[in-house]
Amino acid sequence: MPHIDAAIAEMSGAIDELGKVGVTMNTSILYLHPVGNRGRSPLVSEHRITWMVGAPFEDTIAAMQLITCGHLQRYPAVKIICSHLGGALPMIPLRADHHVAWETPDIPQLPSQAAHRLWYDTVSHCHGSALRCAIDTFGFDRILLGTDFPYEDGDTFVRAVAYIDETADPSEAHAVLEANAMALFGIRA
Repeated sequence: MPHIDAAIAEMSGAIDELGKVGVTMNTSILYLHPVGNRGRSPLVSEHRITWMVGAPFEDTIAAMQLITCGHLQRYPAVKIICSHLGGALPMIPLRADHHVAWETPDIPQLPSQAAHRLWYDTVSHCHGSALRCAIDTFGFDRILLGTDFPYEDGDTFVRAVAYIDETADPSEAHAVLEANAMALFGIRA
């Protein structure tokens, strides 16, 4: 972000004056949605798997950087939504906990605990098992409906909701599809 003061002023105006509920940034700046930089790895770019594998790597790396750097504790009022169920994050919190002692011994909170300070959207290309893993790892109260618009459209939107109803129990589905976002953004019914 080359013009930090101008960006902060723009964000403040959007939220404070226009009543917007948040700001989206790309993973190469802070986090939210991958930009397709292939995780800056030739292992991704040379094999033409930028969006199949590179994007989930970007999601995972950005979330883990936030978890291990202490920003989530230093800035508790900042709400961060991770795209694509956090990439591989639902599968690695305990592994990360076991590596803290020699990789990040000075972090303020175990990764498995800090991961609960983030929210995660449901974009997983309607993979029910991935959604179930994220719900079981983070809790259904940390999961929000995501559609991957404008990259996906048409019937994909219908399927993006249907797979949540098919995967989660009714109370979880209601929270994911409606209640969690309303609570996060301070919207009253």
